[in-house]
Amino acid sequence: MPKRKSPDSQDQATSRYSIRAVERTLRLLSILSDGKRRTLTELSEAIGLSSSTTFRILATLERNRYVERDASGYYQLGLACLELAQTYHMGSDIRQAALPELEKLRDETRETVHLAVLDKMEVVYIEKLSGLCAVQVMSSRVGGRLPAYCTGLGKVLLAYSDPQLVRAHFEQTGLFPYTTATIRNVDDLMRHLEEVRRQGYALDRGEHEAEVRCVAAPIFDGTGEVVAAISVAGPAGRMEPLAERMDLIERTLRAARTISSRLGHRELRPEQETYSRISRDGHEEKTFEGR
Repeated sequence: MPKRKSPDSQDQATSRYSIRAVERTLRLLSILSDGKRRTLTELSEAIGLSSSTTFRILATLERNRYVERDASGYYQLGLACLELAQTYHMGSDIRQAALPELEKLRDETRETVHLAVLDKMEVVYIEKLSGLCAVQVMSSRVGGRLPAYCTGLGKVLLAYSDPQLVRAHFEQTGLFPYTTATIRNVDDLMRHLEEVRRQGYALDRGEHEAEVRCVAAPIFDGTGEVVAAISVAGPAGRMEPLAERMDLIERTLRAARTISSRLGHRELRPEQETYSRISRDGHEEKTFEGR
């Protein structure tokens, strides 16, 4: 099965066609995409430009409704960004294929479900359906980004990426310890990703948010490439013991297979459908599941 390719080589090939003014404009929009309002000074410092240059870019964006400035002088994304996001959201083939199964999975588990893709070694959320239970502890949001190495979705997507590119990236950037459960060593991460690929799903035991637990599974397209991942996430109190929640793992894998088939992925015959998990004593256990 082919591994997901990194966009790095494409980025290098097209970098010579980059237009500096456009790059600066997009960088400003990217900074504001976290939803936080910022002043002109904060934005000029973040982008490394003078206040006058930054102001001219912001004024152009404001005139075209891509940013808004309130009475206090704080900037945030404008309505034109929302319109673009909605257009992408409604036109996404992956999202359209996944949405019915995400709704079903949310209703069955009563927990929050996500759909995400990998971009520059980060998870980008393209759908989130909040759980039906009262207690919700997650900071995830549609359009938001999180590091891939410390989320269930991200680890699934990294597991099917080129391991040399994954290693090179994180050896350069490092692994920030968000919680005591975060993987902090690149060698440990690579071994863990091998395990994720072998068993066909990933678990997040509070590696980015200490009280969040997650089960994630890959989405394949018609070429056999992993193009997205889905997850079921909830608070530790409801999700633990996570490794023993085989009902939850099975539901997540089943939903992922159905979405993959809608994207043209050829499914295995029932007698061939297997997944594995690592038992507490360290042995790999195979489980067979028909339809």
